[in-house]
Amino acid sequence: MGMREKPESLVYGINPVLQALRFSQRACRKLVVEQGRPGPRIRPILDLARQNGIRVETLPRAVFGKKYADRTHQGIVGHFSPKQTLSLDELIRHAFGQTPQPTLVVLDCIQDPQNMGAVIRSAEAQGIQGIVLPKNRSAPLNDTVAKCSAGAIETLPIATVTNLSQALKTLKSAGFWIVGVAMDGVKTCDDFSFDSPTALVLGGEEKGIRPLLKRACDFTVRIPMDGTVGSLNVAAAGAVLFYEISRQKRRKPV
Repeated sequence: MGMREKPESLVYGINPVLQALRFSQRACRKLVVEQGRPGPRIRPILDLARQNGIRVETLPRAVFGKKYADRTHQGIVGHFSPKQTLSLDELIRHAFGQTPQPTLVVLDCIQDPQNMGAVIRSAEAQGIQGIVLPKNRSAPLNDTVAKCSAGAIETLPIATVTNLSQALKTLKSAGFWIVGVAMDGVKTCDDFSFDSPTALVLGGEEKGIRPLLKRACDFTVRIPMDGTVGSLNVAAAGAVLFYEISRQKRRKPV
């Protein structure tokens, strides 16, 4: 029997690859570049690769296009070791190491990798301390998530847990208030004070937070809607909530 190949994760596109090289703890095994593509935007990536002894492979355009078909690759692909996630206890310690009033985001049944990537991007951009994902009932942290996160997956800490209900109990014991986002939330998000350690629970694309998890929430909030559309998808809802939390914390620095 031959040696089993080590698992790897592909990262597509200029910014995701650059972010992964600059900030990720995972190893880059090689970069693959489309022949004729190296230009001003790709040059910093190739410089980083040379400085760190990373192999760069150049493929003819037709071969590259066939190998990485149906991807928005911008002429460059990185072969990395898989994204390493934390335990919940590690994430909690990290969060409190950043601020005495951290915000963690708990994602329940987010199956669409594009939504997952968009949530990670917004959370990182607005200073959220980390994300909690179930090992099942969740989109895998694959190349689509990495691309849609615009590289934010490399810097935002992520914990995976076996059981979200138990995870909420652990978060409560650690001092977090559990706040669920729901269309029938008791308060609007701008009328709720995010002035304590908060675990914000966002539900899946179709059904929202599962009833068992909703009952475990200390509070529920909703996004005020003035238009004719009755709801936002999870990525858009997350962006609104993350901004509101960030706005409140800028107004009342801890």
